[in-house]
Amino acid sequence: MVYVFAGTGQAGSAIVDDVFGHRRVSTPASPLVFNSTIRDLRNLSNIDEESQYGIAERHGLVERGTPGFEEQVTGGFGRNPVEADSVMEDHRGELVETLAAHFDEPDGTPGDIPFAFVCLGLGGGTGCGIAPHVADAIKEYTDGVAQIIGVGVLPNTDGPVAEDDDEQISAGRQAWNTIYGLDRLEESVDGIVLVDNQRLAYENAAEGRFSEYNEYVASGLVDLISGSTLERIDPSEYDEVDPPVVDLQDVVTSLSFDTRGTNSRPGYATIGRSVTMTKSLVGYLVPFVGDREVDSSALSRLAASKQTLSGVSPSEAQKAIGLIRAPVEHISNEGKRIETSTIRRFLESQCSEVNLGVALTRRNLASFTSLFTYERDQIDRIAEIEDQADQYEAQNPI
Repeated sequence: MVYVFAGTGQAGSAIVDDVFGHRRVSTPASPLVFNSTIRDLRNLSNIDEESQYGIAERHGLVERGTPGFEEQVTGGFGRNPVEADSVMEDHRGELVETLAAHFDEPDGTPGDIPFAFVCLGLGGGTGCGIAPHVADAIKEYTDGVAQIIGVGVLPNTDGPVAEDDDEQISAGRQAWNTIYGLDRLEESVDGIVLVDNQRLAYENAAEGRFSEYNEYVASGLVDLISGSTLERIDPSEYDEVDPPVVDLQDVVTSLSFDTRGTNSRPGYATIGRSVTMTKSLVGYLVPFVGDREVDSSALSRLAASKQTLSGVSPSEAQKAIGLIRAPVEHISNEGKRIETSTIRRFLESQCSEVNLGVALTRRNLASFTSLFTYERDQIDRIAEIEDQADQYEAQNPI
């Protein structure tokens, strides 16, 4: 069994790269990245070249180690997802062959891929154009078994232009690309997690914060997907520890609507994470001293305030899922125990359908990661982008 993380385009590949920068990421996870510029592939630090692929108009899917790779993958689709979509449509079969090359068993039977994440930036060309094809190829390779979560990065559309090397890309064009990408992605995935770059729009030196933002998102994904297997700690080894568990199926269920019927549709979620130390500096230096109590209420409320989407309120969410991660003594010790009931009550005060799990860590940190899921028409940020896209199309027929 393997979980696939597929990065498409610059932003999607960067998130996957940060996921695999975590030493704690569970071993069954496997990356694949697809990009149309060699420069972006060179910027990856944590993904081996054998898992990197270029997308070229003339050559289709090109494995990174192919002789003449740099001459074939010469650079980008000019922020045009329609062109990227057309190229990938012509080379769709190569995606399935790529999955087979990576994941087939020695006897040739398809690999077991129960879940996959497809990450993309929604304002550009490559990710918006090819991500649905990657998701569909995973579905085809697994004969429809794999459940797929899209992780989409909304562009900052609050401004006249965005810089892309020597090009000036209008906010309207980015908005149009976003809606084009979302509309198609909805048809191919089971749920969508949104990351909004506009959350950084008003910060000083915001460009320098994107790397930190990607790491924040990657940390939340790593926590949620790996559950109790993250550090391979068996709760049964400890007396009086029997924590509730959430797994990836629970995450997918929290991201989808009408999951029992034939009209299942993806929800749109925002991710939030809060972290606190469980030892003071003295506690790191001297054993058995310096333990800190954890404020359960503050932990849950801070995660809710740090959601990755502008203009939504957890109180309007349809579903919520959360994972508490803490050292064993903060789960079992009466004097230091995190009050899971307090965190559950907070989630239930926001929405009626709630799932909460607890996992153990050997680190002196306690964290709480949450997903709040909404219907698309509840999200004002998407409505705002749709208006900008309509205005752009009216002035620039596509």
